[in-house]
Amino acid sequence: MIEIKNLSKNFGSLNVLDDISFEIEKGEIYGIIGQSGAGKSTLLRCINGLETFDSGSIIVDGKIINTLTKKELQHVQKEMGMVFQNFNLLSRLNVYDNVALPLQFWGQRKNSPENKEKIMNLLRLVGLEDKVNSKPAQLSGGQQQRVAIARALILDPKVLLCDEATSALDPVITKEILDLLLKINKEMGITIVVVTHQMEVIKQICTKVAFIKNGKVVTVGKPEELFVAPNPEVQAFVGESVEILPKDGVNVKLFFADENSESHLITTLARKLDIDFDICQGKLENFRGSILGSLIINIQEEDRDKVFAFLKEHHIIWEELQHE
Repeated sequence: MIEIKNLSKNFGSLNVLDDISFEIEKGEIYGIIGQSGAGKSTLLRCINGLETFDSGSIIVDGKIINTLTKKELQHVQKEMGMVFQNFNLLSRLNVYDNVALPLQFWGQRKNSPENKEKIMNLLRLVGLEDKVNSKPAQLSGGQQQRVAIARALILDPKVLLCDEATSALDPVITKEILDLLLKINKEMGITIVVVTHQMEVIKQICTKVAFIKNGKVVTVGKPEELFVAPNPEVQAFVGESVEILPKDGVNVKLFFADENSESHLITTLARKLDIDFDICQGKLENFRGSILGSLIINIQEEDRDKVFAFLKEHHIIWEELQHE
């Protein structure tokens, strides 16, 4: 659905995006994550043509964005709904009229029977059919974001772009909005691109993620592969810290994902090798219903080779933690 090739953009002497390349498949919920200032929002604005770029290319549904005329670009933008952090609703308009705005921009009558039915169906989808006559000031932050999502869907887009769409919301409302995005993706088949610095957003809904730092793509993959794996830059971003570990023996960090996450490998390790070890630290994460995580164990020096051979045989990712 979206292909980004060797994309670079500068603001004066500042290199905001540096040779970025990745692909977003049709029907995915794709996350773009990184610290503030990493270039995430600029990248999103390049995708929908709101920002130009210096080199590379962006292809959306077969159309090369940087070769389109203004009119052609507008039609591609029509197929990409946009949801912002601050909702961007017009305070003087009620919910119905805010949702109808894109229709009016394209010269359609907001109160035609077809469009009225469409608007009300979308308000039912986002759970706000009873707020149709309310003004934004009468709504909670979560309700305002639901209006913004309905507005972004009114032109039947193929892609929904979300720029920090949950950053201004509390955790409970964030989960509700994420559940709504999952529902939209499943029921409407819309490809969703989520720009965020919130780990919970990535873990709950994204099927794939690009981690960006200082305008560069550090790594791309499934969230569970990225955040439950020995990648120092990702671990630093997540804020994962290792507590004080034993000074003696060998400290080994095991990473559990997918096929080995629910097995009994730890107890099997102890029984099969007939060894004792200490469990020093553990962490579990919920990725779209799958419980994955890591575990630090301390083994005896003389058990090192056979433990590492066991881990290799059972396809467990691990790293040996060095003593400070």
